[in-house]
Amino acid sequence: MVPPILFFTKKVTDTSWLEAENLGYPINTIDDEGSLIVAADAKTAYYASDRGQGKGGLDLYSFVLREDIRPLKTLWVKGRVFDKKTQAGLPSSVELTDIKSRKVISRIQTDEDGNYLTPLPVGKDYAFNVNRKGYLFYSDNFSLSKDPADSVFYKDIALQPLEAGAVIVLKNIFFDTKKFDLKPESVAELDKVVMLLNDNPKLKIEIDGHTDNVGAAKDNLLLSNNRAKAVVDYLSAKGIAAARLVYKGFGATKPVAGNDTEEGRALNRRTELSVTSN
Repeated sequence: MVPPILFFTKKVTDTSWLEAENLGYPINTIDDEGSLIVAADAKTAYYASDRGQGKGGLDLYSFVLREDIRPLKTLWVKGRVFDKKTQAGLPSSVELTDIKSRKVISRIQTDEDGNYLTPLPVGKDYAFNVNRKGYLFYSDNFSLSKDPADSVFYKDIALQPLEAGAVIVLKNIFFDTKKFDLKPESVAELDKVVMLLNDNPKLKIEIDGHTDNVGAAKDNLLLSNNRAKAVVDYLSAKGIAAARLVYKGFGATKPVAGNDTEEGRALNRRTELSVTSN
C-alpha cells in the first residue's frame, strides 16, 4: 500500500486550482506523512511523520518552503457583529473583498454570538460587508496594506434594524475628485444595495450626497446632487423601480466632522442611504 504523501496546489480562481504537485523527498518518504500546516511567516511548514528515526509514532517536523510555493503572508481580522439597539450578538455573513481587484477574499459565517475570526493576505486594502435579513447591510473599507503579518485587526460591527429613519454611509462608493462618474471599485457596493432592494420589495430609500467645504458652495451642491443621482441611475439600470428611489445633494451643509483636516474632509465626502419606508 502506498503511504500517505504530501502534495501542493494553489487556488487560481474561485473554482479552479493548479495541478497538484508532489512535494518530493526529503519531505515525502517511504513512511507516513500528513497534517501539514504553514506558519504565519508564510515560509515555515510543520508536518507529522512516523519515520523510523523519530521518537515513536507520529512526530512533528519542520522545513522551509521553497519560495515558489510559499503562500501569501497573512494577518488576522477579528470582531463581533451585533444589533445596534440591543447590543445582542447576531449570526451573520461577513464578506471581505480586495478593493483593487474586486475579488472576494473571504466569506465567513459568524457563530451564534456574532463572533468571527479570519485570516487575510497582507499588503492589501479591503472592503467589509455584512448581511443579515431584517437589517441594513454594513459596509466599510480599511487600509490594511501596512499591517504586519500575524498582527490582529479588530473590528466590531453594529447592524441597524431595517426601519424608517435608519441611515448608513455607503463607504465603498468612490468618485474621482470633482467628478460624479462612479468608479469601477463602487460596483460591489452598489450591487449590495440592489440585493437589499430586491430582498425587500416594499423598501424605499433616499440616496444623499455630501461634500467637504473646499470650493464654491454652489459647485459642491451641484456635485453632491450629481453623485447621488449617479447612484440612483445605477440602481434604476438594475431594474429598481423609480418610485422606490429618491436622491438629493446637500453639498457641505451637513458635515459630520471638521473641515480643517484631510481626515475630517474625507469623512464629510460621503454617500448616504436612508430608509424612507419599509
